[in-house]
Amino acid sequence: MNEHTDERKERHLKTIAVCLVLLVLILVLTNLSSFALLVRTLLRVASSILYGVLFAYLLNPLVRLADKLLRRPLEKLFKKKAGRRISRVVGLLFAFSVASLGIYLLIHNIAPKVGESIQDIINKMPGYYETVEKWVFSLLEDPDIRNIADVVMEKGYDYLDSLLNENLLGSAQKVVGVVTSSVFAVFRELVSMLIGLIVSIYVLLSKDKFLAQSKKIVVALCSPETADRVMDHGRQINRIFNGFIIGKIIDSIIIGILCYIGVSALRMPYPELLAIIIGITNVIPYFGPIIGAVPCAILVVMNSPLQCLYFLIFLLILQQVDGNIIGPRILGENVGISSFWILVAISVGGGLFGFGGMLLGVPVFAVIYMIISDMVNRALKHKGQTIRTDDYYAIRTVSELHDKETEVPVSGKEE
Repeated sequence: MNEHTDERKERHLKTIAVCLVLLVLILVLTNLSSFALLVRTLLRVASSILYGVLFAYLLNPLVRLADKLLRRPLEKLFKKKAGRRISRVVGLLFAFSVASLGIYLLIHNIAPKVGESIQDIINKMPGYYETVEKWVFSLLEDPDIRNIADVVMEKGYDYLDSLLNENLLGSAQKVVGVVTSSVFAVFRELVSMLIGLIVSIYVLLSKDKFLAQSKKIVVALCSPETADRVMDHGRQINRIFNGFIIGKIIDSIIIGILCYIGVSALRMPYPELLAIIIGITNVIPYFGPIIGAVPCAILVVMNSPLQCLYFLIFLLILQQVDGNIIGPRILGENVGISSFWILVAISVGGGLFGFGGMLLGVPVFAVIYMIISDMVNRALKHKGQTIRTDDYYAIRTVSELHDKETEVPVSGKEE
């Protein structure tokens, strides 16, 4: 009797949970802008904690490597708990040392060359201006183009005159306000990152305890079957985020290095600057190469249009190598969603949250997709229906599914 009562209560709780989720989804979809503003506000308030979690996530592979090598010898040498603690501290020192060394080498070897490239671009700007000016004057020899240019110049002059005479004070105040807020925002982010470093130390030191406490809460609140499923989802979420973020960073570093080698071999200008731009923007799937190619092409075309053509061809080859060879080997099947849903995730995430949304939108959407897929598959298995998507292509009625194989893979996931 008690078992039936517990099952009935769990069904009622699941029904209430599904209704609440649907209600939240409806509210979010009907108020996307307000929801995005709320999320941005919460992210800004919790920025230090989020930086700490991000730093801990990035440093965790190095800490785990040191743990793997040192934990057992130290547990034999000291007491088990003390050995585990010493191993974790050594892992932290190792991770922060490697990260600090990498940042130092980046700043010491690459930053000066990037600065020289930017300074060289600034020094050559008058020459670029003269070239553009000559090209414009050659176009103005055509009477039709000259008339259009005169109209545009006249309207531009009138607008500038009204702006200077009528809105000068207001514009100056706006500029001062923008500059002040920008400086404050940069300072605030630096402080948040500094606090985040401290938070990351505590997260890495206590990650095992946090994980155990989370499991304890799940077991206390859920039935054994539901608890197992929640913990399995947690492992899959960790796999998705760890595989995507770490994999994308490694992939982008490789692409940046290959870009530097290729651009240097082709004797193009500003190889360090071009490689950094391509490497950073490559973190964004699909749209990243396009975003990075535009400013790089502008920099190269100012030096030589023919070199710009060679650069674009080289970049196209590099992205094909990344998309078909390097990327799949590093990322593998960590995301678990199709190219269409990746494009949707990038578009929605970028539209709502900017660069961060374009980067993290893919693993977040992959997690949502995984949870919804699991719910659908469980509902189908409960009804005795097949969970293979291929079986649903040709059906016109549900009764046709009875002729399909209803056996499911061992993992319980869709084939």
